[in-house]
Amino acid sequence: MNSKILLQRRLVLLLSLITFGLVALLGRLFYIQVWARHDLHGRDLVEAAVAQRRETFEIDSGRGDILDRNGESLTGSRLRGVLVMPLWQGEIDPAKVDELASILQANPEEVQTALRNINRPTLLRLPSANGKPQIVELTEQQAERIDRLQFPGVYAKQVKVRYDEHSLARHVIGFIGQDPDLVRNAFGGKYALDEKVGKLGLEFLFQEDLRGLGRGKTISYFTDAEGRPVNGLGIRMTDEENRALSVKTTLHRNVQKAVEAAMDKYGLQKGAVVVLDAKTEDILAMASRPQYDQNALVKQAEYPVNRAIQANFPGSVFKTVIAAAALEKGVVHAGDVYTCPGYLEIGEGRLNCWTEHGRITAEQGFAQSCNVVFASLAMKLGRPAIEEYAKKLGLGQPATDPVDGKPQFDREDPGRIFAKNETSWRLLANTGIGQEDVRISPLQAAHLMAVIANNGKAGKPRLVQELVTSSDGMLYKSFPPGEKRMALEPATVNELKRWMTQVVASPKGTAHSLSSVKVSVAGKTGTAQTGQPNAYHHWFAGYAPADQPKYAIAVLAEDVTDGAGSQLVQSVAKEIVDRLF
Repeated sequence: MNSKILLQRRLVLLLSLITFGLVALLGRLFYIQVWARHDLHGRDLVEAAVAQRRETFEIDSGRGDILDRNGESLTGSRLRGVLVMPLWQGEIDPAKVDELASILQANPEEVQTALRNINRPTLLRLPSANGKPQIVELTEQQAERIDRLQFPGVYAKQVKVRYDEHSLARHVIGFIGQDPDLVRNAFGGKYALDEKVGKLGLEFLFQEDLRGLGRGKTISYFTDAEGRPVNGLGIRMTDEENRALSVKTTLHRNVQKAVEAAMDKYGLQKGAVVVLDAKTEDILAMASRPQYDQNALVKQAEYPVNRAIQANFPGSVFKTVIAAAALEKGVVHAGDVYTCPGYLEIGEGRLNCWTEHGRITAEQGFAQSCNVVFASLAMKLGRPAIEEYAKKLGLGQPATDPVDGKPQFDREDPGRIFAKNETSWRLLANTGIGQEDVRISPLQAAHLMAVIANNGKAGKPRLVQELVTSSDGMLYKSFPPGEKRMALEPATVNELKRWMTQVVASPKGTAHSLSSVKVSVAGKTGTAQTGQPNAYHHWFAGYAPADQPKYAIAVLAEDVTDGAGSQLVQSVAKEIVDRLF
């Protein structure tokens, strides 16, 4: 076979392959554009193409709300605002701008600037007194005047805003947003990849219930390839029934507001507060700091942390567990006398106390938080007894139980008491003062206080109590609290209550500044080393009133470096109690 024939055959083969490829490509294009245009892997391509040319504003997502215990929404506030659909091409009518500014009692230049900067449907925002742009809210009269103004693209509309600058309990609620990877991995790809889904907190955990059918109320118009409105297609409204559910929590809006106001008043920048109903252990309030913006775009690696369910060094708050174990095991009595020279010799080393207490009773040692007393008690008790009573009091395990097959908190930290296999005197001594491996969360600390306040009966903190229909609030499913169990003997609790009262009532008590609160308070303070130079975690955990407890409270300020952490947490606790009574 000569080279000329071989070359011809190769050209024929190459042309055949090219022809086959073109036919396959044209076939695929025909399949996509004609045969499967309405159903390609579950997607309607015609609808998607139209959607690319549609500018849409969501008036109501249809998503169910997250409610407080009284049915008040924590995620949905309705407001009457100025909806701007940028239909204009070229200059905006200056006369209409002046009239709009007059209706809003605003600066015409600010209104003009705001309108020019809008290129997608949105609510009008104007600078507030502090210079930060805020959504303009209308009175009924203003709304009527705007409707009569007939300003193209500017409408008075009642809109449901899911989150605003006044949103409460943000770390508990979480937030929604677009996340294709989350849709694929966590939700099995059952939604459109550009759909907003729950990404954190209750929004994430109860995504299926809150979403319903995924329908809402929108207003939209169509644009050309350059983003200009297409005349003749008009503005379209959609309003479909969604049949979503709302999540009714145990939170109390007024208690939550009191907690967050107290944290912000005293500048608690990093930490958390939890308030429980002392009898039922329902979570009435939970707040974490730093605060975050639920409407901001946040990368997964930067998701906000709910510090109320993250375990941390508890410091002397853990002495409550040691006291309970020692009293019930008969290792200590209130009048037992110890000598504190400011340190405790352990083998070849020393464990330091925060001051030299001298001769001190066990009860005084609790009120004044003497490390020597409680390191000594921990060494007497031994590891098994410490583990036993920590478990009885709900530590080293999740504080809450799942409901409807879902956890009540997104990534709750169970904490721990011991992490090492060995048991040395130094390990026991450090454990006795809430250091070494001990970690508990503010939620667990509040639960610990509730057990004592409730005469030794231990329940389980509860956040989610019901699912209700979002349209009319009818009960769909209920999650009652679990049964209580006896964790401590009555005699132990009575003695502990007396000791905890002295933490506040005694002039030398570490929380004596709380003696000026409207009602009596009992509790325990804690100051924990963090491993960072001059940075400490400061705690107050207790209940009020001391004689007839109604609330159990835990306050944590993390990584405080200025030496004022103890006063900070007590000031926050005092402010909360004063607001609640």
